[in-house]
Amino acid sequence: MEENFDLLAQSRANYYTKGSPIQFVKVELLKGDQSGDIAVCLSFKNISSQPVTGLLVEFKCKDRTGTVVCQDRFEYQGLNAAGGQVFGSDDAVYISQAPVGSVEVDLLRAYLADGNALDLTGYVRTRLPAPKKLPEDLARKLSERTGKEGLQFVPQVLDQGWYCACGAFHPREESGVWCSECGSDRILLQNTLSSMLQAAQTAQQPAADEQPTRMVPPVRPEEPTRAVPPLRNQPDPSYDVPPLHPDEEDDSDMTLADDRDRSRYAASRLGFREQDAYEDEGGYEEDYQDDYEEYGDEEMDPRDVIAEKIIRWAPPITAVLCAIVALIGFLLA
Repeated sequence: MEENFDLLAQSRANYYTKGSPIQFVKVELLKGDQSGDIAVCLSFKNISSQPVTGLLVEFKCKDRTGTVVCQDRFEYQGLNAAGGQVFGSDDAVYISQAPVGSVEVDLLRAYLADGNALDLTGYVRTRLPAPKKLPEDLARKLSERTGKEGLQFVPQVLDQGWYCACGAFHPREESGVWCSECGSDRILLQNTLSSMLQAAQTAQQPAADEQPTRMVPPVRPEEPTRAVPPLRNQPDPSYDVPPLHPDEEDDSDMTLADDRDRSRYAASRLGFREQDAYEDEGGYEEDYQDDYEEYGDEEMDPRDVIAEKIIRWAPPITAVLCAIVALIGFLLA
């Protein structure tokens, strides 16, 4: 009488063998419906371009306390596993009457369809980060949207390969974007999940009319401009203010500057020498009167013309130079 075995537990490998054409995928524990025995089944995947006809592995089973209860080798024969195909789950490598806590697997040798045997002991294991699990409601919606069952994880791309939403890991040596276990498209899964997350985020945001009213501080009313009358020039009694009327002030100690001194200063500012304006103090008024009378009859002195041009053009030239300096400073800044 045949005995049926039901799935009791399964665990995916938390590592992958870099560069190996054969990858260990997962371990399944099956329980017999009559005897209650625990059957240990291992699954592997061929990621090479050639079919695999046989595989030799070594496994080690431990109980829940970590004690090794079985360590043996098992050879899969009569296989015809093409590239990307998962195999080995139909064969039980060990049957135990006690629960099994963990299983360790080592790849030894693979037999290809062309007759070659590949040594798999030289490939190094690389530990993988655990896949991120989706919330239950989001996982259910993703399964409904894609029509696939068992999509419980976030599809993500790693340096070593990529995780499918079903939890299967695909190393970079395995070409393609299709999951070999559930048949999902990696790009389609990522786009579908992104659109679902974006729709959920939009639904959580309150509408414009439902947003709470923001309190704005009251605006201080503007007061009209008040005109302030000008202050009168009233003397401060604390200060000693000189008298305003000149007749009340004693001018006996004041001396007025001589007009001739001012004339000499003006002549020196215009470039004249003192002897050009007058030769002596007594002849100043006569020379000045003669020059004034002859101003309309004779031509002006060239120095007077130069001085007049300097007085006329100095201000605009100075203004232009200042503007040029300011413009250069603005451009350099």
